[in-house]
Formats: sequence, structure tokens, C-alpha cells
Amino acid sequence: MGTIFIIYAPLNPKVYSIGGIALALCAWILTFFYARILQIKPYCTILLCLEIVPFLYLFAYLLFPNTLFGALLIYTLYQITFIFGDYLGRAETLIFAHKTILSKLDKRKQLGYILGLGIAFCFYGILEIFGILDKKTQIYYIHFLLVLLQCAVFFTLFCAFKKSFSQMESRNWNQKT
Repeated sequence: MGTIFIIYAPLNPKVYSIGGIALALCAWILTFFYARILQIKPYCTILLCLEIVPFLYLFAYLLFPNTLFGALLIYTLYQITFIFGDYLGRAETLIFAHKTILSKLDKRKQLGYILGLGIAFCFYGILEIFGILDKKTQIYYIHFLLVLLQCAVFFTLFCAFKKSFSQMESRNWNQKT
């Protein structure tokens, strides 16, 4: 979370207003498609596609660290993911309508946040032990760790969805025969 303050430092505050307007407008437009996309397959497809975006902003920072272009690119990519935030919340509530499933999902998300922030804390501590004290350098190095983490997230989601779709297809096949 703290990386944002370093990454976005080159941006003019007006960018946040423009980005917020674009975010709200795009999220509003997305609501017109809810009737078609508030189903399991579109949800899985959209979620997998959105998990590709973090790869883009991680690589954008690694290629253009601490630059205006890099900050704008990363901010734009973040805004794209935020456009789908309300949709994902609604879809999870409708698709996984059981309280126990929603509770498990949210518990796992929170554990993921806690674990990720704990790993980041330890990582920064290790960098300090090695004498790497410059905040920009620390933020740059943690992006390599974040790329590995994002690979794990994407792979886990892909495998879970592949398994879910296989089970759904076999149930549909059994119902047809």
C-alpha cells in the first residue's frame, strides 16, 4: 500500500480528479451490462482478465520507475481494475449467494491481505539489514516479489476456474444424458 505514495509522486493532483471522473463514468456504463455479465462464466472471465492487469502495472513500474509516464500508466491501469470493483462485489454476492461461501471468500481475502502486508514488512526489514534504505529502491525491489506473487494468484485462480468449469460441464453432461 505504501508504494502508491512513491509511485504516484510525479503526478499532478488534477490527474486524480480526471481519473475519478473517468472511473465513475466507466463504472456507470458497465452497469448497463449487468444483466449479461452477472453470471458465473462472465464473472470468471472478467476476474481472470483483471488479474492480468497487475502484471502490466508491475512491469510498467519496473520499466519506468519514478517517472511521470510510469506513474500515469500505473494510475490508468489501477483505474481500469477499479472500474470493475462494484461489479465484482455484486457478482460475488449474487453468484455465491450462501452466507458461508461469502464468509469464506472474505476471510481468505483478509488473510491474503494480512499475509501480504506481513511479507512486505519482512521484505523491507531484510532490505534494511542489507543497507538498502532508499525508499524508491526498496519499492523497486519489492516489485520483483510482487511479480512472483501475482503469478501465484493468477495460477491459483486459473486452476480453480478450470476445475469449476470442468465440474459444471460434467454436471450438465450428466443432466442431458
